[in-house]
Parts: sequence; structure tokens; C-alpha cells
Amino acid sequence: MDREEELQTLLLLVKVKGHVRRGEDIIKLGNSPSYSTVLLKGLACRYKLTESGRRQIFTFQYPGDFCDFDRYILPGQDYAVAALTDCSIGVLLHEDIERVTALYPGLGLALWRSTMVEASIFQERLLNVRSRPALPRIAHLLCELMVRLDAIGIDGTIIPMTQVDLADAASLSPVHMNRMIQDLRKRGTLSNSTRAIEVAHRNQLMDIGEFDGRYLNIPQLRSPSMHPLRVVV
Repeated sequence: MDREEELQTLLLLVKVKGHVRRGEDIIKLGNSPSYSTVLLKGLACRYKLTESGRRQIFTFQYPGDFCDFDRYILPGQDYAVAALTDCSIGVLLHEDIERVTALYPGLGLALWRSTMVEASIFQERLLNVRSRPALPRIAHLLCELMVRLDAIGIDGTIIPMTQVDLADAASLSPVHMNRMIQDLRKRGTLSNSTRAIEVAHRNQLMDIGEFDGRYLNIPQLRSPSMHPLRVVV
């Protein structure tokens, strides 16, 4: 059985659970269910609340991503996952994951690789927050969102989230975030023709964010013949 057939075997085990409205939790803090949740449609985020009640977003989930695969290995993880847009979700029982990965070790390797990529994204997010000034920090975050949306066949030009969501991911106040978004609009990097966050000049945004997307492990970003700031045109 080839890799595509193995993947189809896994997908057949996903059971559709339902819909989650924007702003609602897909995974609640402290939950340790006997299944892992797969995002089928929409955009979600993994987050925790600080002692002051502020939300800190760690990673984003896109269609096809597990929201909480690590809980299959470490059930007691203390984070929540929220829907940033209206979402459709499915579930994969842990007993089914164990059974199918035992039959097809290549699937186990693929799932392991996905957790390593998520760790790499988290590491880059930490570097972004701690080391980059506000404007390149936001530009880098927007580049990541744009490239990941493009990779799954969704137009990454339109960033489907609010400035508050971005602020919580970039560790900035909403007011500071708004100032930086306005700065990018004045530069022509973001469109001025809509209230949505729309990228007008991708390469310019990548230059500002000094974006090298190889940490995302997307094949078209790993080619040595491609300049990392010019991989999406």
C-alpha cells in the first residue's frame, strides 16, 4: 500500500463531529478526551489565558490540521483551542490512531513529522516575539499566515482574522497592532481599499518581515534554488 492509500485509510476513520461558531472553544482547557480533533474547515488557534485574563495565541490551525494531536501522547496538556472563524471539525479516536499506525508505520512517521513542524513553528513564534521589533514581527506573522493558506489552496492574500487575533499572537496591544497595520497600509504593503487585512505586495511584506519560511516544511519553500524572500509570487 502506497502513502496515498495509507492516508485514505486514516481519513476514513475520521468521524464528523459538527460545527463550532467563531469565538467558541473547540477544545476546552483541561479536557483530555479519548480522541483527537481534526479541523475540516475554518481557522482556529491554540491559546492560554494569562493571570491578567489576556489571551496568548501560540499556533494557528488550518483545514487538515489536528487541533490537539499531542494529547494523544500527553493527555494533560493545559491549553485551549478556539475557532477564529466558523469551523467544521471531525474526530479520530485514539484507539483508531494506535491501530492504524501499527499497521502502517509510514503514517506514524507522518504524524510525528507534523508535531515536529508545529514545534518548529512555536520556536519561530517565540523568536519573533522576543527578538523582532513590532513592524517586522507583524510582517513575519502575516507572511506565515499567507504562505500556509496558499499551501492548502486558499488565497493567502486575504488574512481571515481580526487585528485582535493578530495582536494576541504577536504579544502586542490591539492599539499597537492597529498602528502597525496602518503603517503597512501607508507603505502600500497592505491594501487601503478594504477594512479586511489584504496583502497588496507580498514580496515587500516578506522583505519587511525578513521572512524565511523553511521552518514551515512546505516543499516549495525548501528548494535551494529559491530565494527565501521570493518563494511566493
